[in-house]
Amino acid sequence: MGRHPHHGIGILLTCLALLAGASLACGGDEPAPTLSALTATGEGRAMYPPFDPDVRHYAVGCGDGALTLTLSSADADTPLEVNGAGYPGRDAVVELTDLTGDSDVVIALGDGEKRATWTVHCLPDDFPTITARKMPGHSDILMAVAVARKYIAILDTNGVPRFHRGVGEHALNFKYHPDGRYPYSYFVRVEVENIPNYTDFNLWAQEAVVLGREFEVRDVVTVVPPLTHTDNHDFVIKPNGNYVLLSYDPARRDLSALRDPDGNPYSVIEGVEDSAIQEITPDREQVFLWNSWDHMAVAEDCRQHRFPADYAHVNSVRIVDGDFIASFRGCSQVLRIDGTSGDVVWRLGRSNRSDADWIASGSPAPLKIVGDPYGEFCGQHAARLLPNGNLVLFDNGAHCLVDPATGIPTRESGITRVVEYALNHETGQATFVRHHSLHGSFDHFAPIAGHVELLDNGNWLISWGRGGRGGNPPDATITEVDPLTGEELLSITFTDEDGVIDSRAHPVPPDALE
Repeated sequence: MGRHPHHGIGILLTCLALLAGASLACGGDEPAPTLSALTATGEGRAMYPPFDPDVRHYAVGCGDGALTLTLSSADADTPLEVNGAGYPGRDAVVELTDLTGDSDVVIALGDGEKRATWTVHCLPDDFPTITARKMPGHSDILMAVAVARKYIAILDTNGVPRFHRGVGEHALNFKYHPDGRYPYSYFVRVEVENIPNYTDFNLWAQEAVVLGREFEVRDVVTVVPPLTHTDNHDFVIKPNGNYVLLSYDPARRDLSALRDPDGNPYSVIEGVEDSAIQEITPDREQVFLWNSWDHMAVAEDCRQHRFPADYAHVNSVRIVDGDFIASFRGCSQVLRIDGTSGDVVWRLGRSNRSDADWIASGSPAPLKIVGDPYGEFCGQHAARLLPNGNLVLFDNGAHCLVDPATGIPTRESGITRVVEYALNHETGQATFVRHHSLHGSFDHFAPIAGHVELLDNGNWLISWGRGGRGGNPPDATITEVDPLTGEELLSITFTDEDGVIDSRAHPVPPDALE
């Protein structure tokens, strides 16, 4: 477990305008104490970012547990401490031992109101390399990420993990819940056994680990009966403490009217995994359950992604005014679902079913996409409503809808972007507003994963997923983009021995760790 000293720091630095980079302490014009030089060297990776007295957090590999700090202060009479031990004079060389990959080294100058601190965070040897590129105007945020599927971490815009913790194998989707009773959660994988109707696609299930503000475990959550499988794509903690989970629910369905690619009919008891949304109370009472089978045009729209087993593939859910905004990658559609009745309020995404047939089925026809240079989105992740009612989503550009008459996708795969639409429910249209691809080049392709979050200032925090066969895979993990200009203000890249690796970034307020 990572030891991080930020709780005390929040009190000690009350009078310092650190976020503004100010050099004056409150209560007068006397400058606050400051370091003039700092290096940290060990057997692991070099310290980053380069020292700047206004930057208070750094990362370094502590290797075999030994670290040498070389530091200087501007005033020889200012009290200097490293991890609580005092060092006299203007300059100091401090030899530290018995450090681990999750140790924090705290350097303090001054006392009382004139006390300032800098923290060097140790990294494990197997922690991926993180590089950051910042442009003027980038947001002052922290980011919750799962790293290399074995760590959860909160990064700053220099790529420094202010907090990290090893949580075993297959850790995913570490996120911050701004409106939830508890602030953090992540998923870990668990093996499932003896589940009726279970298909070969999902041999594993997940459980959500809920954390408090000190990163203490507050709950471990899975779906409740009648569901049996908990999925890791998304998870919501509501202000009332309720949990919203996703599930790939095993079932047997009659697909005998359809034929497989070899022309053979499917079975009357074909194994599938319906996409389900479930809301439960902290006491594990179900208050809402929704299943995709009766709400999707399975035969017409959902045959291009792991069909028939994983035909709908729900992969994101958000709550807006009590309703659910959910993304179904397998059918290339986004639905707004009434949070009480379960009825579909609206749907977006091209369909091979006619409007008349949709209406006859008792469900609204999809909004018509207008003005999109690519015509439609497909294989998407992370559908989000803006405060003005527009929809933003991560368009993977993969598993595009197939025309049943020709067997050919109606949009060519191979371009990944984030796209925004203005929804007009009176005219039944979704008008293209803007889009952004990595570096604005529209030549990168990430058919797997990917995510977008909306920052308070309107910028997009984009996690670019990872490449599959063919195409030009992403060369960055996370970017912040001004959607009005297309300018990339921040770029964070994770790399290991195999190259760029993916992660999903969720914004965290800059004061969350104090």
